[in-house]
Amino acid sequence: MNIEKRIQLCKNFTPIEIQISHYILNHKDMILNMTIEDFSKEIFTSKSTIHRFCKKINLNGFNDLKVALAKNQHHSFKHEQVDVNYPFKINDTTKDISLKLTQIYELAIKDTFEVIDQNELYKISKLLHQAQLIDIYTSSHNSHVAYNFQDKMLSIGRIVNCPQSEHMNYIALASNEKHVAIIISYSGKATYIPTIIEILSKRKTPIILISKIGNNFYPQYITYHLGMSDQENVRDHTSEFASHIALQYMLDVIFACVYHLDLDKNNKYLKEYIRYTDDRNLDE
Repeated sequence: MNIEKRIQLCKNFTPIEIQISHYILNHKDMILNMTIEDFSKEIFTSKSTIHRFCKKINLNGFNDLKVALAKNQHHSFKHEQVDVNYPFKINDTTKDISLKLTQIYELAIKDTFEVIDQNELYKISKLLHQAQLIDIYTSSHNSHVAYNFQDKMLSIGRIVNCPQSEHMNYIALASNEKHVAIIISYSGKATYIPTIIEILSKRKTPIILISKIGNNFYPQYITYHLGMSDQENVRDHTSEFASHIALQYMLDVIFACVYHLDLDKNNKYLKEYIRYTDDRNLDE
């Protein structure tokens, strides 16, 4: 996870730590050549305060901070030629276009992997594993990824509802504490969200929100939040290349984790019932 995201995700900085974070974000290159003594003098704070700051962003100390900054710099250089929002140039060949999409996909997946809270992911997997029914609330292009997740879960005998927008409120009203709701919105600001979470909270249904990192605007209602890559502009882009692949990766990870909780059982289920679900004659 890059330094910007580590700082962005930390919500309990002291005023001094906020000053430290601002200095780091504005003087990355300078810090690479500093000792902790140099840094301490530059920002007029103690080495112990710097150490506590590093611990808060899940780094072991100042040296780890410098290593993380160096990695971020290398990562930025590697991808600086790709504009996630408008990647294509007038003279691009088909090979250029193919390569740029490869780079965008790699960046989106790696970025999403780095911001996944693994403890949160494990709890979500257990919750979905135990759920009687899973309901996904989303819209537009995200629906295609949701349907893919629905198909994967159905392949191991698990029912997932993906209601269309006009049916969302009805499905939410029919929900209860044995359901689990997954709300998918890259911006976290989809217009249907306030009504849906109001209904679900009254129905005592656990809610999982999947959005770009930092965009959980309803923490009092959301049981678990999974953030994904935030490289893509919400509106100003050619297409949802980065957010689409990040969401596909995230839902594939969730499916794989749920599957793994009953690995032997699910493997047996697939092998036993494949003759009913795949009618292709592949022996000819």
